[in-house]
Amino acid sequence: MAAPPNPRSTRNPLPSLIDRLLALLAPYLRFADHLALRLVCRGWRRSCRRLGRAPPPFPWLMLPPPSATRGPAPAPGAAQRRAFYDIAGGRTYEYAVPAFHRCVASRGGWIVLAAVDPPRRLVLVNPITGAQGVVAWPFGDKGSEGFHAVLTSSPADPACFLVVATDRLVAYCRPVRGGGWVTLRAPGFRYDTAGSDFVAVGATVYLVDERRKLWRADLAAAEPKVERRDTAFALPQGEMWRHFLLESLGHVHLVVSDEHHKRLALFRLDWHARLWVRAAAAVLGDRVLLLGRGCSAAVPTLAAARRAPGTVLVARQPWSFMHAGSIARGGGQLWFWTESRLDAGPDDHMVLKKTVPHRPGVFTAGDSFWFFPGIDPSE
Repeated sequence: MAAPPNPRSTRNPLPSLIDRLLALLAPYLRFADHLALRLVCRGWRRSCRRLGRAPPPFPWLMLPPPSATRGPAPAPGAAQRRAFYDIAGGRTYEYAVPAFHRCVASRGGWIVLAAVDPPRRLVLVNPITGAQGVVAWPFGDKGSEGFHAVLTSSPADPACFLVVATDRLVAYCRPVRGGGWVTLRAPGFRYDTAGSDFVAVGATVYLVDERRKLWRADLAAAEPKVERRDTAFALPQGEMWRHFLLESLGHVHLVVSDEHHKRLALFRLDWHARLWVRAAAAVLGDRVLLLGRGCSAAVPTLAAARRAPGTVLVARQPWSFMHAGSIARGGGQLWFWTESRLDAGPDDHMVLKKTVPHRPGVFTAGDSFWFFPGIDPSE
């Protein structure tokens, strides 16, 4: 005799059908398509997770918010649609982020936003999944204007640190554990829009100031403390230099750029020798550099839309209010990032200013940020 049918086998045949459909479509799905499919229902999310579609390693660019348009302004605490431009794919996507917040860092599919108006706070957002967390401001009334922020990994990682640095102080917390802050002293460090920067290598963070003096703290140590190295070196006079810290292949690098990104110099840190060692682009291997405050990275050329090794892309982040105004008043289309190369002098290469094709609307003079779309395994 035939066994009675299992009621569970006919209750919901949709997941297996979705699995088969996604398996057939997998070779033709881009990451953006994969993200759209996840939003259909829980069954689609489960099947997409099984498929394991990885995000592209080359980032998108989070564009500045649009200026006031028709209709009422978003209410405090409301969401605002922000544009993310996929450079390799040449398409723009929009996701909701909290209004009246400015981006200060980006890593692992997440962005860190700081509230513009009181009360001071930091908001961690994954625009792709909508996941969000709020952390109190660590310094009271201090550091409300000039500060750096960095994530050591995705906030979904229990070992992740959110780190904020301002004049003479470094504060860190674990967002997944409720955001209890610990503050370390960094005597001598001063925030500067162009001259200082911040990077994380694992659980160790590095700070550099406009004099190229360096501070380091291992946050995973039993008793973290800030160590200092005097690593200053001379640069030609008469230029406004900007400093970018980034990690590549486990090493800390410093890129020094003039105001127009025509003169670029790469240095590798030798912490124990207290030196920034001048380096050629070859030490990066087949890497392309993405530079920006709170979002610098080195990515393989295979993930960089066939750009040559040593190419440098700099997100548009005005150095000062005057610099921002000069960009916005020109009457032409705003540019959002530049492209140039290491190991090339100002006379033998061009700096290309890149815009977003067919992007309607008028943008403010805010910052652009590199953004690596990602989905945490638990989501």
